[in-house]
Formats: sequence, structure tokens, C-alpha cells
Amino acid sequence: MTLGITVRLAAVGQFLPEIPEAVMPKSFRLRYRGVRGRIPLNVRLPGVIKTRHAVVHITAGQVRDAQASSIIVGGQSLMQDFIYNLGDADVWISNVSPHGENDHFPGEPGGVEFILHVDYPDPLDVAVTICVDDAPPVSISDADT
Repeated sequence: MTLGITVRLAAVGQFLPEIPEAVMPKSFRLRYRGVRGRIPLNVRLPGVIKTRHAVVHITAGQVRDAQASSIIVGGQSLMQDFIYNLGDADVWISNVSPHGENDHFPGEPGGVEFILHVDYPDPLDVAVTICVDDAPPVSISDADT
């Protein structure tokens, strides 16, 4: 059975909020070595995720060591010494939960909590890419079921 979801705007003919043209998502890549099972994680991204309304996408995949390669981003050289590897493990992310500054306790920076799943009998190296959109959602409502 497929669940159909309808998103309603507050009023018919209402314009969506204006979004600046130069909106660019920010991506962060993290490697976790020797993981397996169900791993709850909390990645703090102060100044990037400021509210629980942040739009966050997360991907994960098995990786293996490789010769280092670099790219220049914003005048900064970023080095990556692994490549993604389509192995035999099932690797996925669930329960993506952005949180804003001070949402859980005073002084807490904004960030995102999620579950990393590595379904394989042996520990593996896995990379996670977190992508945070600059723009907030254009609509927030309950889903019609």
C-alpha cells in the first residue's frame, strides 16, 4: 500500500515565500571507521544549522581507502583519501532530526541527529554526507492521509 500525501498552502493563490537567488546548500562529509549495527549520531554544525526548521539530507555508503585527491572549494583545499565502494553491506540513514541552538539544553549548538545503519557481520568504513539547504521549507503542515 502506498501512502499518498497532499501538501496544502495556507490559501489558494498564495505566493510562496521569496527565496534569494544565491541560495546554495552546504555539504559536509564524514568518515566513520569500523562501524556496524545501528549507530545513533549527533553532528553539531554551529552557524550552519540554526533552527529545527533546517532542511537536511543525509546519504551514506561503504568506503575504502584510496590515494588522496583534493578539490578547491571557496579557496580552501579539501582532501579525501577514500572512495565509495558498492560492497555487500546494506548501509542507510534514518530518523534525520535537525535541532536548533538550545533546543535540548542551554548552550547547545545547532546540528542534526540521525541513525546510521550498517547491516554487515564485520565492521566497515562508511562515509556520510550531510547536506544542509540554506532555504527553509516553503510549507509546513500536517499530511493528509
